[in-house]
Formats: sequence, C-alpha cells, structure tokens
Amino acid sequence: MTRQETRSQRRQPGDRETLLAAAMDAHRLGALDRAERLYARLLAAEPGAAPALRLAGVLARERGELGLSLRRLRAAADAAPGDARPLAELGLSLLAAGELDAAEEALRAALAIDGGEQRARANLGALLQYRGHVDAAIDCYRRLLADGGPDPELACNLAMTLADAARVDDALALLDEYLDREPGQPLLLAARGAVLVGSGRWAESLAALESATRRNPADDHALVNLASARRALGDRSGAEAALRAALRVNPAHARAAADLVNLLAAQAPAAGVALGRAFLARHPGAGPVLASLALALRDAGDDEAADALSGPDRWLWTTELETPAGWPDLAAFLAALRERVLGEPSLRPAPPSKATRDGLQTGELRLDAEPLLAALRAQLLQAVDACIAAWRAAGLDSRVAPLPGREPRLLRAWATVLGPGGRQTPHHHPLARVSGVLYLDLPAAMAGPGGTQGWLEFGLPPDRLTWRCRPPTRLVAPRPGRLVLFPSRLFHRTLPFSASGQRISIAFDVETLSAEIS
Repeated sequence: MTRQETRSQRRQPGDRETLLAAAMDAHRLGALDRAERLYARLLAAEPGAAPALRLAGVLARERGELGLSLRRLRAAADAAPGDARPLAELGLSLLAAGELDAAEEALRAALAIDGGEQRARANLGALLQYRGHVDAAIDCYRRLLADGGPDPELACNLAMTLADAARVDDALALLDEYLDREPGQPLLLAARGAVLVGSGRWAESLAALESATRRNPADDHALVNLASARRALGDRSGAEAALRAALRVNPAHARAAADLVNLLAAQAPAAGVALGRAFLARHPGAGPVLASLALALRDAGDDEAADALSGPDRWLWTTELETPAGWPDLAAFLAALRERVLGEPSLRPAPPSKATRDGLQTGELRLDAEPLLAALRAQLLQAVDACIAAWRAAGLDSRVAPLPGREPRLLRAWATVLGPGGRQTPHHHPLARVSGVLYLDLPAAMAGPGGTQGWLEFGLPPDRLTWRCRPPTRLVAPRPGRLVLFPSRLFHRTLPFSASGQRISIAFDVETLSAEIS
C-alpha cells in the first residue's frame, strides 16, 4: 500500500461525514433533488450505510416514491438491527402505503428495541386510532404526553380519539386545558371545532372553527368542518364560501367537492352536475363525489346517468359464502366467526363517528393473525373478484367510475353486533372502492318470513345531504352466510328491529394500493 493510498483511505470517513452532513442540510432546507443526489453518492460508495439508507428512505417517502422508500428503510433496518429509528420510519412509510398490518408490526418492533422512541409511539397511536382500536390509541397518546411533556399536536390526536370513545367532555376539557396555555393556537381550535361538529353541536363549533381558519387559512379540513356547521345552521352562502376556500387550498379534497356539489344542486342541479363532472375528470373514482353527483343527476332529471353511478338494482351483488377448506360445513365456520367476534377485545359501544347506533362495533380485525380469519379473507377476496367480473361483464365500468383492476388490495374488516333497537344510519364508505357485509347470526324472529325489520336498505343518503327527487331504494334480507357486495359510494342503512337476540355481521372495505409497493 502506498503512502498516497493510505492518506486517501484515511480521508474517506471524513469525506462521508461531510457528504452526509451536506445531504442532511439540503434535505432539511427542502432542496430534495440535491439531497437525493448526495444520498445516492453516499449509497454508491457504501450501499449498506444505515444512516444514509434511513434518511434516503425518508426522502423517498416525502417525494411520494413509496416503493423506493420501503426498499431503503428495510435495508436500513437490516443494516442496523439494534436501532429503532429505521423501523419507526419503515412503519410510517408502510402506513402511507396502506400496508396497515405490516406498519403496526414495524412500529411495535421499534418500540421493543427502544420503548422511548416517541415517533414510533405517536405513529402507532395514529394507526390504532385509524383502525378503531381506540382504548389502545388513548393509552399510546397518554404515555407520550406523560413522557414527553405538553405537545399540542398529540393533544389534538388524543382529543379526537377520546371523542371516538364517546368521551366528548374529556376531549373538550383536554383541548381547553391546552388552549388556556396557548390561546388562539389554530391546531387546537380546529380540533375543538371538529369534536363539536362530530357531536352535532353546531353553534358551539362556529367560534372555534372561524378562529382556526382565520389564523390558518390553509387548513382544508377545518374549512370543511366550518362549512358543515354553517350549513347545519342555515348559512348556505357561508358554507359555500368555506367549501370553495377548502378546494382552493386542496383541489383534490373529495369531501369538500362532494359537499359543494350537493350544496349547489339544492338550488341549481345543473351547477352541481357540472362541478361533480369537472372534479371526476381530474380525479376519477372519487367515491364521495360520485355519490353526490348521482343525487344531482337525478334532481336534474337524468335518471339513466344517476342509475349508472348508484342505481342499487344495477350494482348490488349477492351470493352465499362458500365453506372454506378444512371446515365441515358453513354453519360451523359461521359459528366460529361469531364466537371470535364476541370475544374480540376491541368490541365496544360504537363511537359517535360511526354509523352504528345502539350497538357494538369492533376495531379492525387482523385478518392474517389466525387461520380462522385468514380463511375468511381468502373467501372474501374470491367473492370480490367474482363480483367485479360480473360488473365488468354487465358493462358497468366507466371513465369517471372505473372498476378496480388487479392491482394490490387492502382488505379492512370489522364486525357489528346489534340488539333490539340497534341500527345503522345512512352512510357510505368514502375511502374504499368495493364494500360488503357478511351475516353471521340473526335473531330467530328476524330469520323467519314476513316483515323487513333489520334488513339492509340501499339508496337513501344521510340527513345532512339534500335532494329533490327521491332516489330508488332496494331492500336486502339478511341471513346467515349471505354476502352482499356493492360499490363503496352507495348509501346504505339498516332498518331497526325489535326482535330479541343479536344481529351479528362482518363488514369490509377493499382499497386499492399502488402497484409500486407490491
């Protein structure tokens, strides 16, 4: 080895440190292209460098390149098995990619290495909240606030989760405690307004939401909540102004567009139709907008176009679940699912944010966690494929409402348990493409002939939306083993029943994932 070679090798570690520092500076300042080039130089020289892999994985996520982000962060986690940070970032990228089970595993693995990894715990709390495991999410957020001190963003997350647990007064008390310390903090004001809107306390929500949007005009979610409150209080022009402001901030905000389509159609159906079609030309398949557009089309007198989007007679697909391999018959399989649902730790009174009333609901079920649920998942996906094929054969595919293809899919499932008086209010599933319900058990009186108590009804929208022409409706009788599939945009509800016993079902959504992350 020459003296020159020795000096060169001695300089390399310092050179790498300088290069990494320059990449981090560019990343922090938002010069993402330059940061990517510098990270790429580092990784070309040392492909297994864990810090560079981790930071480059974060950068790829910020640029929307989820497949690249996942590859880099998995490599970083392999290169530094004792470091919780790559796993915490991997969990966040998996969460962004819709891989919820894998995201939860990565975040829990990070916490197993370092229980004080606050980023992992915060993201785990958000994931648990999103999946309906509210008690576990509340515990996550409380531990974070206890360990890390006051944090307005975490307090808002905890408040929204408390509201989901029907603890609205606790949520408001927490937010008021933080607002006493930081009066006028827009994030806290927006969260307070959201809790009040979710509780139907429209007049109380106005002050918080108007103050929040004055201080932060770029908060599109607060603007949509403000529009809901103004509309509920009869201020149509104020609601329209808030929705238009939300769309200026975020032109892809489907809920804002859907609400504005419905608001405009109440006065001039053609205006609502025009807005809905313009939005869908840019964002095909946006479920909330498709649902509002169908109402506007019917009010404009175009029943054929409305039915093409949401006519229940065209879109409902009903079958009987097949018996999975290894089970003696379907009754035994349904009985095992029934016991699994009733023993699910997350089963609790349904939160106010859900459509279930006077009943119980689980959080999301881990369909890959045990053979029973894995068998259910396989049967449901098989039925989804058959349903989509039938819709396609019937010519129901369209440019504005495209049917799902063969891209990777996320199946999210949860269960509901209704007793006498229980029901589900009209709703649709805004984030999914295809939804369905499988019936496990019914009260004996409901399973007999006659009457429609407890039946599933499609067609009528929730009370917050307006319409001139009544949409067509269709009733579907529940029975054990029956599987009903439909586009997620279709409004549906269940009729209340008085029969003694339990009406137990598993509902599910199919969401499409980017092929890049498969």
